[in-house]
Amino acid sequence: LRPVVDETIVAGGSATLEFAGVRRIDDHHPGSGPLAGMHAGLLAARHTLVWVVACDLPDVEPALGPLMQSLARDYEAVVPVVDGEPEGVCALYRRALAPSIEALLIAGERSVRSLLARCAVRYLTAQELRAIDPELRSFRNVNTPADYAAWLKTRSS
Repeated sequence: LRPVVDETIVAGGSATLEFAGVRRIDDHHPGSGPLAGMHAGLLAARHTLVWVVACDLPDVEPALGPLMQSLARDYEAVVPVVDGEPEGVCALYRRALAPSIEALLIAGERSVRSLLARCAVRYLTAQELRAIDPELRSFRNVNTPADYAAWLKTRSS
């Protein structure tokens, strides 16, 4: 994603990461899932718009960022929808949502969908996504050793 972003933040987890140009930060609400990582990332970000990408999405199409940014003007979030499901962990959010996320986390709410239900969202259709990512590879998760092995096979072909 480096061709289209100028700030990379990794939020959450306990691993010590050292990558050039990557800032690692801790969650303010450890153990509260992706929403907590999003919250920490939004608080740490320098820019008004923040592209959130889950760590288990290795093939995100860089052109997705500029597409979402071009649609964000009147929205608090721009969220792809694949197979009828919002992809809230590969989406663009306004940094100003951090207090709303904080309130959700304090209330014990950990669902990204709970955030989406409370803000102005521009949902991207599969048709819009396929214009830049025909196979929707951006949204293929790698969570298990089998997923990883399958993903590696796509790299060698």
